[in-house]
Amino acid sequence: MEFYSERNGHIDTSEIKVSIKKLNILFVDTFIYFYKKGYFRMAFEGHENKSPLMIPSPKAYFFEHLGSFEFYPIDENGWKYNKHTLFTVIEMLYLNIRKPDMFGTYVKDEAQEQFRDTINKYLKCYEDGYEITEKGWISILPEDGLRELIRKDLPEETEDEVTIQIETSIKMFFNYSSNNEMKKKAINILVDVLEPLRDVVKELVGEIVDGKKIKKQPHDAMIFGIVNAYRIRHNDVNQKDEYDKGIWYEWMFHYYLATIHAVLRLKKK
Repeated sequence: MEFYSERNGHIDTSEIKVSIKKLNILFVDTFIYFYKKGYFRMAFEGHENKSPLMIPSPKAYFFEHLGSFEFYPIDENGWKYNKHTLFTVIEMLYLNIRKPDMFGTYVKDEAQEQFRDTINKYLKCYEDGYEITEKGWISILPEDGLRELIRKDLPEETEDEVTIQIETSIKMFFNYSSNNEMKKKAINILVDVLEPLRDVVKELVGEIVDGKKIKKQPHDAMIFGIVNAYRIRHNDVNQKDEYDKGIWYEWMFHYYLATIHAVLRLKKK
């Protein structure tokens, strides 16, 4: 629901930015809200004869994943987290959150959705914007078109190995600490997915002129030519390397991911 200021254009929530200090405050308040509702009971305490999800204990679990005893309990220490600690803790909580229901059981999906919807309102206001995805990864917030693409489901018949490759590539490219080298590797993974489909690509998406498919300049040559010409797959001195990688890597990632979706759907037909 939009209230008066936002509804009448006096405030644009998409332009609001917060510091890490303020983000920590919003995070701790969010954690306390869900904690009081019992959403972390299974994570921290377990239930009846079931052990806590954070085994052998929350403090040990935090030490295992953060290498320090200083970060737990959250309500006492969350105010001083740095960016990497905060994002790690958010991912840990997302993995282990459960909603208690009237039958004495604990539901994961609904709890994760509620936590994600709440915390993403604040993550988008930090730096250039972040979000925690349904998979539980904190990623850079992509533009709307690309965001829709990376959330798009693959065809049901997609092999598990291909699905894992694509998910790994997305996580690597949009990870909040990703650099150009990681992004290049992410693009390479997508090209590796397409490589075994090269004959399918050539058959399904050749050059089309006046409604007729021709094979004079097959589309697959352009698909693989891009990564070969811009030093993505090979380190050849004759390849181009002096270009704005931030802009072009994002375009390449979008292009190859969209191509994979198109080829898998065309192949299915």
